[in-house]
Amino acid sequence: MNSRAGVIVIALVFLTLRIALLIARQPFFDELFTMWITAKPFDGIVRALLHDSGPPLYYFVIHALRIHTVFGARIVSLVCASVSFVLLVVAADAPVRRRDEAAPTRGRRTRASAATFLLAVFPPAVLFAVDARAYAMCAMFVTIGILALDRDRYDVAAIAFVFAAYSHYYGFFFFPLLLVRWRALVLALIAFAPGLWLALHQPRDATAWISREWPEALFARPPTALIVIMVIAIIAAAIHWNRFTTMTVVPIACVIVLMIAGRSVYLPMRFESVIAPPLVLAIATSLQSWKPAIRRAMATALIATSVIICVLATFDHAQRPVDDYRAAALWSARLKGPLVASGYCYLETIVNGRPDAIAFPPEQAEHPGWRAEPRPGSMPPVLPFYWIGERGAPELSILRRTRRVQPIYANARALVARVM
Repeated sequence: MNSRAGVIVIALVFLTLRIALLIARQPFFDELFTMWITAKPFDGIVRALLHDSGPPLYYFVIHALRIHTVFGARIVSLVCASVSFVLLVVAADAPVRRRDEAAPTRGRRTRASAATFLLAVFPPAVLFAVDARAYAMCAMFVTIGILALDRDRYDVAAIAFVFAAYSHYYGFFFFPLLLVRWRALVLALIAFAPGLWLALHQPRDATAWISREWPEALFARPPTALIVIMVIAIIAAAIHWNRFTTMTVVPIACVIVLMIAGRSVYLPMRFESVIAPPLVLAIATSLQSWKPAIRRAMATALIATSVIICVLATFDHAQRPVDDYRAAALWSARLKGPLVASGYCYLETIVNGRPDAIAFPPEQAEHPGWRAEPRPGSMPPVLPFYWIGERGAPELSILRRTRRVQPIYANARALVARVM
């Protein structure tokens, strides 16, 4: 870095944006699924994943640390994101092994400074640094891997990419970067064989719901002009090809191939958070090829638009009301007696105060992260109970055909009723 003060300033920006969002953002539905699955033993996590998508490493870590809250799991993600940031800082002063690059120079320090600043404000990286999901952990191992590749340490990169793939399958998209050292690639494929087996046994329906729309629930959609400016600035800044450009383009190409093959991929925001490390290094390296005035203009445009997007999203989260399903679940937690939950309200209910809630239909408990439709002949418990679910839930129609249903709480989307 140019100075210790510069590192401190960038670190403060890094933490300020993330901590503000950490405080402002309500738990997201997928984060509740993290809490449900990590409450299981290690073998139970694997069995549950056979009905879901994704590898187990992040869930294993949360379970091993005995973390039982969304906030605690978010802190783990924040630690992983901070490790990625520190690795980029340290990389500026690490000894160089390649002949085509001199030992620490002003140019390398400038590149590292630009990369860390871009990572500090890059919206997808900010969001998933405080998300109780596996993306920040995957990005951390990707950072280790690409920095190892930059120093031609392919065995280290292979190990890092394997851990990345066991965190999230996105990590597997970096395996082709090992092709120039086939032994490292073989090592990675052998080590990840159990992960591939798991992926092949997971249902395609687990990702069929994914859409290409902007995930408003995660991050408020910024003004179109800001997105256009950011995209143009990224393309212009990264136009000079370098090693990190290759490390960015290869996983993107893998995603494109999957999408052409008809497989669903988490876009936007999620994938971009994982390729953030090589992307910011590619941009920072490319910027060095521009004249100083142009370089400063491009960097300023990228940083300014990123900060504005993050600030707008944080204010949006701070002003959002409590989710309707969550509000109903919190209200129903006070009820005394058997509680039956259906649809998306089931997960909200068991995480927010009533872990003893009974799933109706029973299949809802097998994978509470998505909605289980009642099968023909599916019937609720015989004894009187309270029920919580969506206002238009098919289970409600079944209850009304055979039982007396007395609503006792309702909001725009959820209903709590006494069933007798």
